[in-house]
Amino acid sequence: MAGLGCLIEIGAGVWSETAHYVSPAEVGISPAYALLSIGMLTVNLGIVVGLTIEYDMIKRGFIVVATVKRWVTALCVLLSFSAIWLAASGSFIYLGQVHGSFLLNWAAAVLLGLVGTLVLVCAKRAMPKLGSVIAIGCVFNAVAYFFLVFYGRVAPYIPWGLLPLSLFDLLASGLGRMFRFTRVLVLCSMVLGVFCWAVYFPFTRFLFPWSFSLQFSTAAVIFGSVTGGWMGIRVYAGLSSVVLRDAATV
Repeated sequence: MAGLGCLIEIGAGVWSETAHYVSPAEVGISPAYALLSIGMLTVNLGIVVGLTIEYDMIKRGFIVVATVKRWVTALCVLLSFSAIWLAASGSFIYLGQVHGSFLLNWAAAVLLGLVGTLVLVCAKRAMPKLGSVIAIGCVFNAVAYFFLVFYGRVAPYIPWGLLPLSLFDLLASGLGRMFRFTRVLVLCSMVLGVFCWAVYFPFTRFLFPWSFSLQFSTAAVIFGSVTGGWMGIRVYAGLSSVVLRDAATV
């Protein structure tokens, strides 16, 4: 998957350079740029899938490694999940800001909720201990804060997004011991959807007008978050079954 993403990036780069040579005029978003983003996400997805499989096999005892190797692998898994979340969210936020309209902004908000829970649920399944989602949230907010405040000259702000992410982590780690873990993750995804405005603050001030009253657009963001959580559960379960089946045949 990572190799396929590299081929997509190379093809997108050749396409972009050819287009600039033929027509030097700069465009806001071209199909080549969109293809380049898809290639970047595919590379990151391939890397995190491979790292997660390796980490899962280390946890289950299929691979015996030193403690340092275990911690390094766990750190790489966390950074890879953070990179996927940042790349996907940045693409949707940029799309909403460049082509701003009511429907497109709300569509971007739904996609933000979906990709957030998809990534975080997979991360929580791979690393169920308390702190995994909080660590990813710290990386996400730190990078966003740096580019907004130090590069984009936005006024300093409090990263409220860490609060709902911490709630997600606490509920998943606490309730997961008493109830079925997959159901708990769906509940956590719903909670994250309710506080989606805080997770992506301050981008949400410009993307869509949030309202605490239950309306279709608000419910759509929650639906997107729950859908992303369900997809994360299914994706992780499918990958785990492949790993366990292959390991059992060795």
